[in-house]
Amino acid sequence: MKICYLLPKMGIGGAERHVLSLAAGLRARGHDAGIACVFEEGRLEDEIRSKGIPLENLNLPARWDLATLFKIWKWLRAKQIDVLHTYLFGLDFFGVFPARLLKIPVIISSRREIALWQKRRHLMMVQLGNFFVDHVVCCSQAVREWVLKKEKISGKRASVIRNGVDFNRFRNSSRPDCRDKIRQEFGIPAKSFLIGTVANFSIEKGYPYLIDAAAIVLKKRPDARFLFIGGGPLLGEMKQKAEAVSPEGGIIFTGYRSDIPDLIAAMDVFVLASLIEGFPNALLEAMAMGTPVVATETGGIPELVRSGVDGVLVPPKNGERLAETVLTCLNDQQMAQKLGENARNKITNDFSLKRMLDQYEEFYQSLLSQCSKISLRDKDYTQGQSRKAGTDPMR
Repeated sequence: MKICYLLPKMGIGGAERHVLSLAAGLRARGHDAGIACVFEEGRLEDEIRSKGIPLENLNLPARWDLATLFKIWKWLRAKQIDVLHTYLFGLDFFGVFPARLLKIPVIISSRREIALWQKRRHLMMVQLGNFFVDHVVCCSQAVREWVLKKEKISGKRASVIRNGVDFNRFRNSSRPDCRDKIRQEFGIPAKSFLIGTVANFSIEKGYPYLIDAAAIVLKKRPDARFLFIGGGPLLGEMKQKAEAVSPEGGIIFTGYRSDIPDLIAAMDVFVLASLIEGFPNALLEAMAMGTPVVATETGGIPELVRSGVDGVLVPPKNGERLAETVLTCLNDQQMAQKLGENARNKITNDFSLKRMLDQYEEFYQSLLSQCSKISLRDKDYTQGQSRKAGTDPMR
């Protein structure tokens, strides 16, 4: 299969990391999988090229308008693509509409979040795009339920394929070695407990509540430190808030980092304070490392974490509960170790990259097979006929 993943840019985010793993994995299986960016290549450019994945950049101005639509159509017209798979807002219309005009055999759109931020104009554009797409893939059941409710798409054209973890990323991250290295880098005492998170500084990640929790933990456990990894629009504001509650430097901001496995390996507890989530890659990776996790019970997180078994879930927007749970993990190391072991076993058994690649490969081939049958019966293949003949290959 010749597969093109189309995104606005390849920034450092969960969706982009997922696409990188998916493209690399399918290329290793003999498929011609490549990535194209509409506006700019982004921070993952070097890593993509180092894995031998074809990366193209349309280098268009960062706006959604008729000129962008035409240029995407012109670019797609020059390609011989079997499967076009779009990611992130905008391309769920500006990618799939020109692809349908060009009769690309299989057109897929992704949903990676519960998009509470969308206003009516955003939702209308997504709903319009759904007329031209063959299938919508969601990263969790919670996201699928949101899509069915808000986008009015048929359940037969919306499936769930959950993310998988590339364990090769963690192969060289030894916990004792990383523990010492990261503590030395940031001037953290060797015996200090380290609580960390990996998340963009945006409203939905719940950083104000995490900082409130950190202030409580640091008062009760002066030997603890917090490591916040990521960047984003709220970074400056959160630094000011952290300075106000912990002027002694108990909260450390790292900015964007490429050595996420090493940083997670250095942590005693991983915490995610999100207000809403689709299916967070950072949480998957922390569990794969065997790091005890504390997360909010929201969105797709309960589909991943069984509270008290392979992690602990707390209500969102509650810094006190978050702090209490982190302190429990620090004070009961035997319990925390058991949670980490259970988490690692769960990811190994149920959320491997191989499992994800198997499902996507089967999914693409199923849609291509349906398309071939329709084309043989009627060369004037249309979206309406696709709906009548298609079934959901993943449910």
